Amino acid sequence: AAKEGHDVVMTPGEFCYVNLYQGPYDVEPIAQGGYLPLHKVYNFDPVHKSMSAEESKHVLGGQANLWSEFVPTESHSEYMIFPRLAAMSEALWTEKKNKDWADFSTRLLQQFKRYQAQGINYSESAFLISGDTKVAIDSKTLRLVLHNEFPKSDIRYVLDSDDLSKNTLKYTAPIQVAKTTKIKASLFRNDKPVGRPYVKTITFHKGMAKKVSYQTKHEKRYVGAGSTNLVDGLRGSKNFFDGKWQGWLSKDMEVTMDLETSQPINKVTVSAMEDQGPDIYYPVQIEVFTSSDGTKFTKQVTFNRPYIANSTTGLAEFELNFPKETSARYIKIIAKILPKNPEPNRGVWLFIDEIIVE
Repeated sequence: AAKEGHDVVMTPGEFCYVNLYQGPYDVEPIAQGGYLPLHKVYNFDPVHKSMSAEESKHVLGGQANLWSEFVPTESHSEYMIFPRLAAMSEALWTEKKNKDWADFSTRLLQQFKRYQAQGINYSESAFLISGDTKVAIDSKTLRLVLHNEFPKSDIRYVLDSDDLSKNTLKYTAPIQVAKTTKIKASLFRNDKPVGRPYVKTITFHKGMAKKVSYQTKHEKRYVGAGSTNLVDGLRGSKNFFDGKWQGWLSKDMEVTMDLETSQPINKVTVSAMEDQGPDIYYPVQIEVFTSSDGTKFTKQVTFNRPYIANSTTGLAEFELNFPKETSARYIKIIAKILPKNPEPNRGVWLFIDEIIVE
């Protein structure tokens, strides 16, 4: 439209649809789907990089949109709008050279006081703690990185404890984890924890940080943490964009894990998600094979799950118990997709985040 000389108001869904989630799915009120955190709204530029100087003159500004299919109350509406509207305002009204995310995050605390005085049900999702892991294959350890959307946040944590009122450790560097560990962390203000804490248990198992080879490759859009994603000890959330899921489109998953030495195995657990709206379905069958040499494999167990229509997003751990304990070095897992999408002319996605070997 701008190329044709028309004035425009820019409102791309990627930056402007505040009906999308703004924090972790499992702690946020229901939303349309997708993910639009506060910092991304702040980084919105209504002048697209492809526009010429003449075309950019036709950009009058931008607009935030709240579609209300999943917003039943005024209080819920406020939660979705504020403070993302403050970020949108600054994105549109402030010259680029004057925009400063760190400064905005500091001033936002004062803005929250204004919201409180007005009785607005604002969101503090941007302050919630999230965690990412990096696997060290050589040392068989994990590094857990804690963060929220703001720089210089006072994040503190405890290990294998639920008490954040004492003996907390200040987060200054990635946490090294070498065994099954529970981490509880929170943002602190004035030496007190605020908001919903981050709680995660990293479960070490026989497949942890082992090498995984892919006989069928996941899609490039959903690579998760890369080659270590299925053995990094962390579950993904109900947000399949959270960077912890690997996705296969209209093909089965087939991977082989090398345990490096022959070990006794009793059970393999495959963790998956389902969100049928965007065509993500649980596997309908999982097969597990073992081998001592990586060439000749023996089937140990088959798990069948018929398709069930489901309108909600779900996470599941499918446990495959061996008939008897088996010693093996290599484990092959095949997860088969729903053969045909119930919706015509649409593919079927399979999303897997962890394979646990016990």
